[in-house]
Amino acid sequence: MPNKLTDEKVFTVAEFIALLNEFFKAKAARITGEISDLKRAASGHMYFTIKDKEDGGVLDCILWKRTYDMCGVSLEVGMEVILSGHPNIYAPTGRFSFVADAVELVGEGALKKAYDTLKKKLEAEGVFDPAKKRALPEYVQKIGVITSLKGAVIHDFENNLGKYGFKVSVCDSRVEGQQAVAPLLSAIEAMRKEDIEVLVIIRGGGSLESLQAFNNEMLVRAVRNFPVPVIAGIGHDKDVPLAALAADAMVSTPTAAANLLSRPWQEAYAKLYQAGHLYVRIEESIRRIGADLAASRSAVLDHAEGMIARANERLDFAERAVKLHDPVRQLKFGYSIAWKNGTIVKSTRDVKPGEKLELEVADGKIKSRVEGNNTLL
Repeated sequence: MPNKLTDEKVFTVAEFIALLNEFFKAKAARITGEISDLKRAASGHMYFTIKDKEDGGVLDCILWKRTYDMCGVSLEVGMEVILSGHPNIYAPTGRFSFVADAVELVGEGALKKAYDTLKKKLEAEGVFDPAKKRALPEYVQKIGVITSLKGAVIHDFENNLGKYGFKVSVCDSRVEGQQAVAPLLSAIEAMRKEDIEVLVIIRGGGSLESLQAFNNEMLVRAVRNFPVPVIAGIGHDKDVPLAALAADAMVSTPTAAANLLSRPWQEAYAKLYQAGHLYVRIEESIRRIGADLAASRSAVLDHAEGMIARANERLDFAERAVKLHDPVRQLKFGYSIAWKNGTIVKSTRDVKPGEKLELEVADGKIKSRVEGNNTLL
């Protein structure tokens, strides 16, 4: 079918190239091949060719300096790679090239070699040093989360986070493959501007290939240098992602990350519940003790009143007995008490003739002298 725009309009070369490049931008693709003719310009841009090992097809490629620095892959002739990007025509020369946005190594062996090399370098710098890891705030409330919103990861995280008044700021980012490096770095930079106490980076598990972005040097350093503690829950491959090793806390799943943040709150609520239960038990005990004390007080008072009544009865009896046997009372009946030098005379043997006595009678004392004594017994 004829295209009216191209049939009727006459383009300049520059206009037509611009039209083609606009079209090519929408034709992003991933291509694989072997690197050859590798050159690095003074500007730092990488120019190279990739060729098809099967039929010999070749394609000129460009990797801009910023992208090359970010990808963390040291390109070498003969290296097999996967490039993500789009076609482009350079107007001044008319040269057709593939502009790469990301570079991935092909094959587990190549990925493992790159992983081990970078790990050794960062270990030597102390990036993974346990002494540099920061403790998580005990009771976190403001959480930043970086993950892909397309999967179930964010729902698993939020569903296990618990209802403890958390304020969660989420930044959507690609998390799969080497192409995730740029969006992850942008997300981390965006989170620097958020008011958060901890940053959580999460994704589902995956292979070494799918976790390539988390073995990127720039990303690892961004995690290590983030202003607040970072929790990494980005899978548990046999080779732990380097970004996870650099994080302040590392867990295997998004659910584990949520539990790590919720646990202090759960324990605090459990302690409050126990304290409340203990308080109720103490109140009940106090009420029982109070009731027992009231009952005991009543019993004691009743017993004391009985004792007092009985004591009063005994006192009355004793008082009557004392009055009944009071010697002074007997004097009223004609009896008298003999005193000798202040001592009561109890026997005739206590006195001798001629000694002076005092006889106490009801209304006074009579002075007398012993004329003689006569013992009856």
